[in-house]
Amino acid sequence: MKLLVPHDGSDQAYKTLDEVVKLAGKLGEAEIIVLIVVPDLCLLDVGIDECKSITDTLHKEAEGIREKIKDKLAGSGFSAEVLIKPGSAEDCILDSSDEIKADLIVIGAGGKHGHGGRGALGSVAHKVVSRSSRSVLVIR
Repeated sequence: MKLLVPHDGSDQAYKTLDEVVKLAGKLGEAEIIVLIVVPDLCLLDVGIDECKSITDTLHKEAEGIREKIKDKLAGSGFSAEVLIKPGSAEDCILDSSDEIKADLIVIGAGGKHGHGGRGALGSVAHKVVSRSSRSVLVIR
């Protein structure tokens, strides 16, 4: 079973990853693919130099998250492919789930910027649940 796990470096994303490890342990043969999306902020009204600086900073942050994920998983006895892709979070998640033929998307209810409160989903989780043709498991 292929499990796609979007990750933004938030506490909720690490909690989600912990739950995925538990699930993978119960499933036996599960392949974990973690996706880190680097947002394209160059659409904002910034110059080329500022755009490059922002993009480089966000990519370095994503690389740091990738290393933390690999270390965390190594300690649990699991490994995962960790992808870093540019774009909008929900589009990258949905496109990646199709590309890898994920059996299940496992996403946190909220991310770095929180969510609307108890019972509410964050904007990315809401869009993924609403638009995905694949099954989605939301972790609170």
